Amino acid sequence: MAKSIARRVGAIFGLGFLLAACSGTKQVPNGSLGDAGSGGFSGSGSGSGGAPAGLGGGTCIANSTRCDGSNVKLCDSKGLKETISQACLPSQTCSEGACVAGSCIPNSQFCKDGALWSCDQKGVATLSQQCAFGLSCRPDGDNASCSPDACSPDQPVCAGDVATLCRSDGSGPTSGGVDCSNTKQACYGGKCREVACTNGEKLCDHGSVYLCSHNGTDISLLSTCRTDEVCDGDMSACRARLCEPGKVSCDGTRVQTCNAYGSAWLPGAVECATDGRVCVSGSCRKQVCAASRRYCQDGNAYECDATGTISTLRQTCNAQSEHCTSSGYCATNDCKAGEKLCVGNVVKVCNADGSLPSDGTVCGDNQICDSAQCKDRPCEPGAYFCKGADVYQCNFGSSSPFFYLDHTCPTDSTCKPLSTYNATCIPLPCSPGSKTCLGNKVGTCGTDGQSLSAVTTDCTTTANVCTSEFACAASAIDLLGSAESNEQLYGGSLVGNVIDVDSPRKLTDLQLFFVTVAPRDMRWIVYEMSGQYFVPKIDKLVANVTSNGFTSSGALSFNLVAGKRYLLAVVITNGDGFDALDYQPFVSDLSFGTAVGRIFTSYFPGNLDASSFDPGSVSPMKLTTAAP
Repeated sequence: MAKSIARRVGAIFGLGFLLAACSGTKQVPNGSLGDAGSGGFSGSGSGSGGAPAGLGGGTCIANSTRCDGSNVKLCDSKGLKETISQACLPSQTCSEGACVAGSCIPNSQFCKDGALWSCDQKGVATLSQQCAFGLSCRPDGDNASCSPDACSPDQPVCAGDVATLCRSDGSGPTSGGVDCSNTKQACYGGKCREVACTNGEKLCDHGSVYLCSHNGTDISLLSTCRTDEVCDGDMSACRARLCEPGKVSCDGTRVQTCNAYGSAWLPGAVECATDGRVCVSGSCRKQVCAASRRYCQDGNAYECDATGTISTLRQTCNAQSEHCTSSGYCATNDCKAGEKLCVGNVVKVCNADGSLPSDGTVCGDNQICDSAQCKDRPCEPGAYFCKGADVYQCNFGSSSPFFYLDHTCPTDSTCKPLSTYNATCIPLPCSPGSKTCLGNKVGTCGTDGQSLSAVTTDCTTTANVCTSEFACAASAIDLLGSAESNEQLYGGSLVGNVIDVDSPRKLTDLQLFFVTVAPRDMRWIVYEMSGQYFVPKIDKLVANVTSNGFTSSGALSFNLVAGKRYLLAVVITNGDGFDALDYQPFVSDLSFGTAVGRIFTSYFPGNLDASSFDPGSVSPMKLTTAAP
């Protein structure tokens, strides 16, 4: 249990040690000399210097205490901050959030006030036995017992710091002997030994906490520090490994230094902000630029690092064709010399150097600048409309500019007006240069992705339609989506796909991938978009449907008009079921149009909001169409 004196003395006096000082107030339970544990919140487990799990949104448990080395830390009533409430004395230890009486050699027995005490594996002593009348508590190394003899007859024994012999009858030490204190030694085991430490106090040795024992002549292991801990020589306790000993670091704008043990930051940090500097990698530095920002200098683009102390040249702008922008990037000149263009609601003429002049022709209050000309206001306040291939919104105000870019449509899509007040981005009907079907004609998609540059087969001449295989036929069957996943539909749920039609067709049959566990009634509804709403045009009820795949609406007859948007939907009306989903990317092209998304909502008779659909998924469907 104890380390050898030769090894211990070399470690102690070679490395040196500091004893922790603290004072405690927590009441110790009857019959207990204290707990040698190094940390832990009271009533919530233990740990050395770290906060426990289960704190919720706070940093500690409100009104709780824990040990941090030999300090007791108290959490405030809000669970946000800890302060040191007690510092334990050198003769005490911090255990379960309180300072308790001195430690003892773990797994030992000893005598105190004529009684037998036992020390557990944590170094906490409890009264084991009050020796009966006529018996004495007799120590024997790190063990003790109640015995008729006070000591072993004629054997070396200590009487305080006097080394002597036990009487022959074992009743106690003989008088006389050698007073070890005269040679600045201490008595243990009946012999004078070198004093190595202050008996009962704790110290660090080989990375763990030891107890000075055997009347100050030896040390005994008290607590083994974990791999993520260090033994703090100032507190003589295991503490969380916080930093690299002696390393400097930053705490906000302050330079701080790790203590010799790696358990805490030393007081007296240097405040860099005092003279306008910042802390970077443990030193104060002057800021030369705005942190993490790009900027222009001498016509070129520079970037400032995250600390604001280092500037790096990122781009050298071409003085003939480029300029450095306010965001710190090289950009081509704004315009060509002499070019007329709109800047906001002002018509300007480009300067000879490619820059914009500060003034120009301001358009009137009821005008906007468009294509380098002042034109009358083109839209209703609040309305969305198409300008080029992008979506714009008209301002509510009466002053210019009257509209602004709401969002840019992707390269494979274009802007489509949905009503007088609404417009949106839709996929292009076809990919430029590809073989496609538009207006029931087979040909090559034009460069605009919305018309045919050449027609190879005109299906309308034979009153036919073109299929997804680019053939003419009396009818076409389009399969939309695949069953990637499924979802539960509850009674009263509506699910359907939103379709933009570019070839006129007659819808003759509609099928949805659907699974039922019992017969269900299904209401098939075709909605046509008008203004901002989907308006029901067909409402067909099919009763007692049992399905485990695609289920049909039965015969339909509804003309789909090119250029319009439709919602093809079904409602389950008297029980639950399951449908399938296909998420992006999915094939959106149909022989007569484009699928732009899906609606899943609770069904109510009447119109539906046309803007409330999910463009990221479709429900697998089969759609049969013929010539209108």
